[in-house]
Amino acid sequence: MPYVWVQDPRNTFINAVGSGTISEANFEITGKENRPIIGKNVIAVIEGTDAALRDEYIMLSAHYDHVGVGAPNAEGDSIYNGARDNAVGTVALINAARYFAQHPPKRSVILAAWTAEEKGLLGSGYYVEHPVVPLQQTIYNLNIDNAGYNDTSIISVIGLGRTSADPLISEAVAAFGLKAIADPAPEQNLYDRSDNVNFARKGVPSPTFSLGFTAFDEEIARHYHQPSDEVDNFDLDYALLYWKSYLLAADKIANAPERPKWTPGDKYEEAAKALYESNRK
Repeated sequence: MPYVWVQDPRNTFINAVGSGTISEANFEITGKENRPIIGKNVIAVIEGTDAALRDEYIMLSAHYDHVGVGAPNAEGDSIYNGARDNAVGTVALINAARYFAQHPPKRSVILAAWTAEEKGLLGSGYYVEHPVVPLQQTIYNLNIDNAGYNDTSIISVIGLGRTSADPLISEAVAAFGLKAIADPAPEQNLYDRSDNVNFARKGVPSPTFSLGFTAFDEEIARHYHQPSDEVDNFDLDYALLYWKSYLLAADKIANAPERPKWTPGDKYEEAAKALYESNRK
């Protein structure tokens, strides 16, 4: 459904709607022009080493697009670099490709760099309808997406507490002196705002591995979708720990004897039953 933001500081409009004085409104939108853009997902597959598990795939994913060139800020900068959102995730994916190419795990690995996340999760949405391997063989998606960070002692895992792989993620993060925490800002509905949700809706357990934040505060807003989101003000020592934690978590999950499952009662559990149990029949 389309939606609009209305500047209504005195509650005039909302009160009129509530009282029934206004029941409909007409809008004219100008200045926006839609044009077709060709965007491409980048996909790689590394075959697993275990004969019994190589037909199960762990997907590692991150979106590589950002918002491009926009209105200049006070300093005249109009280039939205997206170091936090989501170059750091793209680098994690490249590092994972390099590592697993040399050290393939028991399960196979799909590496996916998504296009057009910022335009509505379009790249990942296309993939779940046109997968390179049957989707029921993808048993887990460890996605990366970020807004920023305000605590370099933690990793915020959007979806921690929702799958049986949680202990493996926590162990991996702890190995580098960090702590994994669950979504600290549920009011932002972050789980359903990144590429992982397209897989979750199909039934694939799919958390998002994010930089450490405790709230969507001024520190996050300072760089989120702003030209100031640059590598020059990124804590690269923390980024290194973040990348290593992600790699180790992926490695543990890809080599675990048991495949990850949704926590019983999760809203996507039924989709998982439909996806995986039908495949076993």
